[in-house]
Amino acid sequence: PKWLVKRLLSILGGEETEAFLAANNDTPPLTVQVNPLKTNAESLIKELEGWGVTATPHPWVPGCLELTGAGDLTTLAPFRTGKLLVQDPAARLVSLIAGVQPGQKVLDLCAAPGGKSLAIAERLQGQGRLICCDSAEPRMQRLKDNLKDVNVASVQLMDATRPTLEESSVDAILLDVPCSNTGVIRRRPDVRRNFSEANLRRLLDVQRRILEASARLVRPNGRIVYSTCSIENDENSLQIREFLKTHPEFSLKEERQLYPTPEHDGAYAAALSRE
Repeated sequence: PKWLVKRLLSILGGEETEAFLAANNDTPPLTVQVNPLKTNAESLIKELEGWGVTATPHPWVPGCLELTGAGDLTTLAPFRTGKLLVQDPAARLVSLIAGVQPGQKVLDLCAAPGGKSLAIAERLQGQGRLICCDSAEPRMQRLKDNLKDVNVASVQLMDATRPTLEESSVDAILLDVPCSNTGVIRRRPDVRRNFSEANLRRLLDVQRRILEASARLVRPNGRIVYSTCSIENDENSLQIREFLKTHPEFSLKEERQLYPTPEHDGAYAAALSRE
């Protein structure tokens, strides 16, 4: 749609906009995350080969495999038994910059369906606590299913704008906030029809409220990782800079903006540390 082309031209320029649009009109690659609590990459590759699926390690994201010839994943035993979760490598990177260490208390406020939660649980190595929340009742069962074998994880129904936890009580918070999804249009073609300035303003308000609510929960030297699957500056770097203006106790430690390519989706992540 023309609105998207105009926005991209203002952000990326002509050459990168053409590459972005081409990627959005192509079939996205099928990338899965290995569930380290149930298997490892080598064993999963062999098991998938037995089902006629070719799996290769992702070239730059650990714990991810690229699949070809998978067909309907729901027919495969490794999928049904929870040995893998569909997750784009761009999303996987979000959990990698969280800096989680064994023994910490971690809050995933927008957790469903649980792919990022599993990556965080892997880093806890069975030590610590992971609280996984979501505000949508229909998504809760899938979240519970994906985390049922994670002994450090608990699942709660919670509004991310009004979390019911004590102040300064967690070491790290993961915020995969509701967003415009402009970085994943090839997976969410409805964005082409549903995007509007009014919806964007509503999302910006929700994102601000989630950030504000999270700020009081982090301990000193703790970290907030804010992420979207958007390429909109208003939702990403500008949102973070507005937050930092009113919260001098936080500083920006790491920031990544990815635009869609044939290899991965578009995504943004920022790691904020409370001094």
